[in-house]
Amino acid sequence: MKDARFKSYFYPILHLLTWALLSYLLLFYIPLSWHVKVPMVFWIWHCLALVMLMALFYINAGIIVPKTILKNRITAFVLWLLVTTLLMQVIAYLYNAGTGMRRLMSEALHDTVRREHLFDSFIFTMTLIVLSISTSWAMLKNWQRAAQHHQQLEQEKTEAELAMLKNQINPHFFFNTLNSIYSLTYVNVEDSRKALHTLSRMMRYLLYSTDEEKTSLSKEVGFLKDYISLMRLRASDNLKLVVSIPEKLNEYEIAPMLMLPFVENAFKHGVDATASSEIHIVLSQENQHLELDVENYIFAQPEAKVKEDGGIGLLNTRRRLNLIYPDKYRLHTGVNNHGNYEVNLQLELA
Repeated sequence: MKDARFKSYFYPILHLLTWALLSYLLLFYIPLSWHVKVPMVFWIWHCLALVMLMALFYINAGIIVPKTILKNRITAFVLWLLVTTLLMQVIAYLYNAGTGMRRLMSEALHDTVRREHLFDSFIFTMTLIVLSISTSWAMLKNWQRAAQHHQQLEQEKTEAELAMLKNQINPHFFFNTLNSIYSLTYVNVEDSRKALHTLSRMMRYLLYSTDEEKTSLSKEVGFLKDYISLMRLRASDNLKLVVSIPEKLNEYEIAPMLMLPFVENAFKHGVDATASSEIHIVLSQENQHLELDVENYIFAQPEAKVKEDGGIGLLNTRRRLNLIYPDKYRLHTGVNNHGNYEVNLQLELA
């Protein structure tokens, strides 16, 4: 509110001060430096010239330029320049002829040579200067307005894409989680109850902490721990799960549901009901630098090609990273030297 009020006063005051300075330097300072008594008709003419130049400035900037140059009507704009320049010359000549200003100025300056010219070079120069500045100012304002509009559209597009991506991730997560709990009810009722309690805590996080663009790092990591504990309950003894997450973290803001797809992808593709497997999840932090490393065994045919994107979850997360953290993250996904699928995310939180 204060910024808007400041801008509403700032620009009119800036225009007023600029015109005051220019009028003094260009119209009044030089005559005053002559140290002679200048006739009143001269000062009246300079005041009239100032008013006409100001009118030209704002008519050109507010009406002519938007209707000619900005619509590629260059011929019409050139015609406007010619007519305006000629009109200013006619007004200058008529005023001079009607008031005898040139004769009076010659007498005041003790100039014996009468300069009765039809062309007024001073008015011609001032007219071109004012129209040039006015045209540049109008085009700059149009460029700024277009840039702001483009930025607003990009922001709205980004918010819409983020909302869509989050909505895609959440059902994807719940579908897998509910299937896991359903399978767990046939094995251990107590564990399934614990899993439902953990899921309810995770749902509260999703309902109350993911509506905003950012959430606290502690909440996001707590959500990730709940998910891992839920998957640990479901996993068989064939899974070796190695998790390293610091108990205390430096509190920063982070986009919600950002790390889950990487961990979820490891459990989805790195666990088998009969074969042994390993999943390594390592989270580390150094000041604002956060690093997540997830590695899992790949259960696939030797000739099968592992997709680099890791599925829709990782595709969406990569898109979110591009939108929220441009130039602030590094993401590497693929098969490492051990033949395991590995995801390494390095993120600058501030």
